Amino acid sequence: MKLAEVPKHNNQTFRLVQITDSHLFADRSTIFDGLNTFETLKDIIALVGAQQQNIDYILCTGDLTQDSSIEAYHHFIEALSPLDAPQLWIPGNHDIRSQMQQVLDQNSIQLSRSVELGNWRIIMLNSSVEGRVYGLLDQKELADLDLELADSERSNSHVLICVHHNCLPVKAAWLQQHSLKNSDELFAITDKYSHVKGILYGHIHQESEALRNGVKIMATPSTCIQFHPDNDEFTIDNQNPGYRWLDLDPDGTINARVERIEDKSYNIDFDSTGY
Repeated sequence: MKLAEVPKHNNQTFRLVQITDSHLFADRSTIFDGLNTFETLKDIIALVGAQQQNIDYILCTGDLTQDSSIEAYHHFIEALSPLDAPQLWIPGNHDIRSQMQQVLDQNSIQLSRSVELGNWRIIMLNSSVEGRVYGLLDQKELADLDLELADSERSNSHVLICVHHNCLPVKAAWLQQHSLKNSDELFAITDKYSHVKGILYGHIHQESEALRNGVKIMATPSTCIQFHPDNDEFTIDNQNPGYRWLDLDPDGTINARVERIEDKSYNIDFDSTGY
């Protein structure tokens, strides 16, 4: 998809949509804790299509698949095809980046590290560790982030950072052990730059929003099952699938909201003890 050039300093507000944790399988009929994840993703995309106009980017923040299969990534592309907007992808703990690369055109922007959008820069961080559930930003990833934040500061750009794993703690003990292991190193870098306005992630299958040192930090529901926010053992919540939209304003303000499926009931397996 060819992107239109957006002037560096303009008064435009940019609309983003975050899709996360869809957990697709090679076999589209697979049931995951009571849900067909391909069908719930299509339900979310239909909701996005009904609610959103003129999306500037779709942020696909990891665990796009459950089995890391080539077929599942093709299913993801198919499900999102009704939305006419460029996508940015990062891997989650269930993804394999090299598998992602195989299904994307070599000129695709999907796996770009960052993009400029007017006077905003969106930076996509890879926190996945192949074979592990927890997240970690390796030293190159951190060093590159520092360089990019310094560059965006010189160009007077506001910054939104996207990562898969949660950088703020959650109350659910089982989930917290799978968080980003070096959040302190991430924050040591972002704390140096006042133009960092937001950090966005998935992974925890729940909605949250917090303000840390003036930075809005947001987590977004999965397009399939939701994790209960308080239980120390694996527990599925009764919330429906969802997504988040974000408006990036020219003054650096981020306005955002989570939307969920409201007119449909799902046969969720609340007795599941894990996945």
